[in-house]
Amino acid sequence: RKRFSLNFGIEKVEKFGFTDDVNHKGLFIRSAVVVKPGVKIRIEIKHPDGLIAMLGKVCWSKKVPANVIHKMKGGMGVEIISFLSGEDLYHSICNELVAQRGE
Repeated sequence: RKRFSLNFGIEKVEKFGFTDDVNHKGLFIRSAVVVKPGVKIRIEIKHPDGLIAMLGKVCWSKKVPANVIHKMKGGMGVEIISFLSGEDLYHSICNELVAQRGE
């Protein structure tokens, strides 16, 4: 598991969160701010090797209070719809994670 900070939003990319579970088809965004399932969001991950920007659809969400976000898994499961930039970088991160887990 690797954790990257990210920003997301519907109109503007203004909310803050962290990646949690990351795979080729989607990711979990850990955040106290959640969006309803079915809503499309824009996500930007500022990686040291470049910007990864994508559009995703929220598949499920779980709201938890901000003061317990580090103890309870709150946030959103997001399916990737399309990449705006950094697609190769994102997939290389996923491949790296799979290799580390020995899958």
